[in-house]
Amino acid sequence: MRQTLAFDNTLEHWKTRYSYTPSCMMHLNKLFFSSPQRKTEGDQKKIFYRHNDSSESLNTFYDSADHSSPSALAVSFNGFTAKSLRSAASNTTSSNKLFKSFSISGLNGASSVTGLSLGASSFIVNNQDAPSSSAEGLHKLTPLRRMGNSVYGEVGKDANMSGMNIKAIGKIKNVYVWFSFDEGSGINNWADVSDFGELFNLPFQFNDADGNPIAPDVDPSASASNLYAFEIEYFVSKNPIPSGVTGGDPGSGVKFFGGGLNDDGTISTTPYTPIINPYVPSLAGEINIDFQLSENLGSGTQFSSYLSFGDPYQDETNTFKKGNFLLLKVENAENVPHVHFGATPEVNLLADENRYLYAMTPGDINGSDAHGSFADAFVVLGNSQFEVSSLQVEFEFTEYDHGGIMGTASKAKTK
Repeated sequence: MRQTLAFDNTLEHWKTRYSYTPSCMMHLNKLFFSSPQRKTEGDQKKIFYRHNDSSESLNTFYDSADHSSPSALAVSFNGFTAKSLRSAASNTTSSNKLFKSFSISGLNGASSVTGLSLGASSFIVNNQDAPSSSAEGLHKLTPLRRMGNSVYGEVGKDANMSGMNIKAIGKIKNVYVWFSFDEGSGINNWADVSDFGELFNLPFQFNDADGNPIAPDVDPSASASNLYAFEIEYFVSKNPIPSGVTGGDPGSGVKFFGGGLNDDGTISTTPYTPIINPYVPSLAGEINIDFQLSENLGSGTQFSSYLSFGDPYQDETNTFKKGNFLLLKVENAENVPHVHFGATPEVNLLADENRYLYAMTPGDINGSDAHGSFADAFVVLGNSQFEVSSLQVEFEFTEYDHGGIMGTASKAKTK
């Protein structure tokens, strides 16, 4: 993509990136003009274009999308200020920071402009050892709203997976699979996954809106879907279950996977990442191995990449938590991110007595706060009238500051 870069002769550095490509630029009597880099066939536009003219189309240079892209601003926030040249103590470029919020000052029409469309804007924090890799922290800016003379938005959570997104549910005692429904007695029959010789009546039922017992919405006879009941021997925390499911798709809010107890007493998590697309789940007990383990959560891996034991089963009258049982529905179709909990001998959840169930939630909901030594903001502005004087980010130093600054963790800073 063609870009235009401007050099500041006074400061002696490249200062501005323009989102249009002129063939020439000039100032005349305090007015700014440029000429399109090229003319298209049938183009009736003038040779010279006057910028900052309210009579022209806003934020579409040369009155044609064929000649330009929407205005965009790119700013790096690294803690470097002019006084850093004179005092090493004021240079916080290497200090570890928590980035809190982002704002733009200088907009016109404070009484009428209540928001600003940012288009495909992003806030990227360098918090990894490999800059410009997929491991960088990508954050979404919330919609900006007017606060005084500025428009203001929060810096979102880290989209990549980390320990912030993982919660241990509890120790698994056994796993049952739904088998059949007896309409006469209204009882749902379950089979032990390790021994199908006996059917069990678990201490809960499914009910419709009138309280009548019903069968769950699964179809194991056609190998289309299965319902598993994970019996939890004990929960490892007071409120270990995610409070709900976000969005219309249950799998978009929380995923469940397994882990075990290590010899040193630590617990390892074993989520699955697909290595073949589309992923085909195990059908009718067959074993597929087109996935891999990611015990330490692969750096930079997104929530949607991980497979799970199944989606939480719930409907209008039933929830996926029934006492100390958790109900997970497994769809047996292509592109469904489910893997059988006993898919391979190496990761068979029932092969070890010390087996645990984990829950994973999306990074943009429960991820870690934006943290790192510096951040880059890429702001794509809309087509409303605006005037930008400054872009600001609010941050605070962390207690684990690696830049040598102590005792400043509670002091918010703006640069």
